[in-house]
Amino acid sequence: MKKISQKLLDLKLKWKFFYSFLIAALIPISFFSYYAYENTKNIMLQQSYRNMETSLAQANKNIQTKLNVYKDASSLIYMNKTIQDYLYMDYFVNGHEDLYYYLRRYVNEILTINPEILKFSIYTTNLSVPQDYYYIYRADDEVVKEEWYQTALDKKGKAFFLSTDYNSDGKLVYYLVRHLNYYSYGVMRNVLKMEIEEESLYSLISETSHSDQFMIIDGDNKVVSCKDKSLIGTSIYDVLKEYKGNFENNLKERTVYDGEEMLISCLSTNMGWKTISLASLSEINANAKRSAMNLILVALLAVFTAGSLSTLMSYILSKRINKLMVAVQTMKAGVFGLEIKDKGKDEVGLLAEAFSEMSIKVDYLIKEIYEKELIKKSVELNLLQEQVNPHFLYNALSSITSFAIRSGDKQIIEMVQHLADFYRISLNNGRNILSIRDEINLLKSYLSIQQIRFGDMVLVNFDLQESLLDCKTIKLILQPLVENSIHHAIGEDQGTLQITVKLYEDDKGIVFEITDNGKGMEEKMVTELNTEIQSAIRGYGLKNVSIRIQLQYGKDYGVQVFSELNVGTRVVIHIPKVER
Repeated sequence: MKKISQKLLDLKLKWKFFYSFLIAALIPISFFSYYAYENTKNIMLQQSYRNMETSLAQANKNIQTKLNVYKDASSLIYMNKTIQDYLYMDYFVNGHEDLYYYLRRYVNEILTINPEILKFSIYTTNLSVPQDYYYIYRADDEVVKEEWYQTALDKKGKAFFLSTDYNSDGKLVYYLVRHLNYYSYGVMRNVLKMEIEEESLYSLISETSHSDQFMIIDGDNKVVSCKDKSLIGTSIYDVLKEYKGNFENNLKERTVYDGEEMLISCLSTNMGWKTISLASLSEINANAKRSAMNLILVALLAVFTAGSLSTLMSYILSKRINKLMVAVQTMKAGVFGLEIKDKGKDEVGLLAEAFSEMSIKVDYLIKEIYEKELIKKSVELNLLQEQVNPHFLYNALSSITSFAIRSGDKQIIEMVQHLADFYRISLNNGRNILSIRDEINLLKSYLSIQQIRFGDMVLVNFDLQESLLDCKTIKLILQPLVENSIHHAIGEDQGTLQITVKLYEDDKGIVFEITDNGKGMEEKMVTELNTEIQSAIRGYGLKNVSIRIQLQYGKDYGVQVFSELNVGTRVVIHIPKVER
């Protein structure tokens, strides 16, 4: 199982797509094929039953219409008083020529209209009527005992039909029988018997459907008419041996006929006969299979088309992903800043775009970190160069102080003491972080030295938010800026240089402001200076302070200069609020 999983994992993406699609398509296709076949078969079965019922209804209608025609033909004799008068005459004293002449002419007219009627025969109890054994038969004792004869008398003039049989010519016929009692002549009886071709009956039902088998059975379940004439007169249960049920209207069952499984349906006629329809189940199944196969072929064509499109899309997607993989491998090898040219806006396109942005950003960050490290090393080197060994500096300052005391020069003593305090705080035992209070004291030590030099020409005011004095900052960020103001702000005609040092808090953190009323600068020079401060790799004064702040706290902090010519300059320092 693990080997199979590993092989699947090792497959290329396009083959994973292809096999996944193949499996995902074939499983539903298999279920769909089975469902389509079964569903189509059931639909066709129901449709076949409906078609059979429709065909039976039409067949019964045709049969009933035709049988009514035969009944009407019998009525022409039943209600013909001339014929019945002839039948009741005493032919022992009268000639029979008129009877046969009239009967032959009248019957021939009926037969011309209804050619499927083969023969009209009248069975009479009038023993004086001479028999011709075609139109006239005597109803002797043997005939009177026949069931059909007795039934005719019982029905009292109503026509009825007898089952199919062979006539004297060997033709299959069925009979219409009717007692001619429309006019009463005492005890004499006359019964009409019409011979009708069986084939005319079967043609009425066969023309309704060319695919189904039809049978007509009588009230005794014997076959009256069907395609296979050898079955006529046989019990329907002997024909359909496996069927044991009753033949009722709207029958929907299955049976076996002539070794083939069939659907069976039944419908009764008004005269008591029943019409049976048989449809081949194998043909229905074959039609269902053909329909299902057509559906499956359409589905397979759709799957093939979808598979082709999927393969094409897989190829395009794999090609794009391979391009992304090459870029990843290149980046892995240490080459950054690559840009993948993929115009797609889908997930792969967005991934390629994100990767390109990441690669460019990583390249930029590496360069930035490298430059920052260079700057940091440069700044540290500058600081190291500016710093003097504390022991050497203190010993040197002590020697100068002793010499000044022996000389009695108080100014030199004060300057040396302030310088010693300045370096003591600035050196800070080698640490870069100190409190704002110490940074202010450091500045004050520096200013004390400058005031000895410049006297009343420099006046410094402090506006400090006391709650911020214990917060932390990097050292030597105020002194270089104040020194810059003293150095650049005093002109030849300058009066007292007033410098204000402010400390307060805003939304970004802690703000230092050093404002002077010196010469100021032109707007162009201020812009250039701010640009240099932001972009300088290494520098002194303003730039040095800004670089060290950004190295320590990030790009959001640093130094910004505001100045107006002949008005003064304001330098703003932003650092984050760090309480410990």
